[in-house]
Amino acid sequence: MKLLIVLPLLSCVLALTACAHAGPAGSSAATGGSSGGASETVRAGQSVSLQPGHSVVLSDRSQLRFVAVTSDSRCKPNVQCIWAGEAVLEFQWTGADGQSSALSFNSGNAPSKSAGAWTFELQSLDFADPPTAKLLVNAK
Repeated sequence: MKLLIVLPLLSCVLALTACAHAGPAGSSAATGGSSGGASETVRAGQSVSLQPGHSVVLSDRSQLRFVAVTSDSRCKPNVQCIWAGEAVLEFQWTGADGQSSALSFNSGNAPSKSAGAWTFELQSLDFADPPTAKLLVNAK
């Protein structure tokens, strides 16, 4: 009789432990961008994927650097949440003339920002460590 009670409890504990230790779903490596000198040139209409500390050169020789994710309250994959949450990402745009601007994206209500002759739209942010942000780059 004890075995009939212990086995279901043990299987529940194991299932919960497996969920707690599962890696993030959809993890992928960054495509594009570099940490040192930005080497990839991005043109209008292209998407670029960056991790914090990485940057890309735009076709007018300006640069976009992913600084950090400063806040992330998004609901993790395969978890049921009441609120989807949002993430706040900080970027730095530096024009060809050396002038720079801070760009703060909010995945919930401000996924698009402009700097110089460019508009950047946050398309996605994965749950990997470090996270990869995908941006659509367009000319104004």
